[in-house]
Amino acid sequence: MGDWLEAYYADVDAMRLDEYVERHTDDAVVTFANNPSAVGKDQIREQIGGFWSMIGGLRHEVHHRYDDGDRTIIQATCHYTTKGGAPVPVPVASALTREGDKVSSLTVYIDLAPLFAALGAEAEPATA
Repeated sequence: MGDWLEAYYADVDAMRLDEYVERHTDDAVVTFANNPSAVGKDQIREQIGGFWSMIGGLRHEVHHRYDDGDRTIIQATCHYTTKGGAPVPVPVASALTREGDKVSSLTVYIDLAPLFAALGAEAEPATA
């Protein structure tokens, strides 16, 4: 990637919430999976921070990138890690729109069912 998108996802993958939030315009709209859209930095911080608090880590492996002016679309695999260390790779497509050097809109198309299944399995008490 080598540019703004690489820096953006470096903050995401390191789960640097403050830096990530600051990469957005004040009125940015982030729609992540089937969650209601987060509008503005406070809601983005709450929604994304809440999600990140549930997982051990993540890493994006970008397969394709399409740029058209201020709009960028990526196809990737998001390699999640549960707090217990289980790897959960999930395909993802994201559409980002920028205003200047800030993201004004992010829509993430992802099915988190495999991740939530792994998180649920870790939360279940062991049976003898």
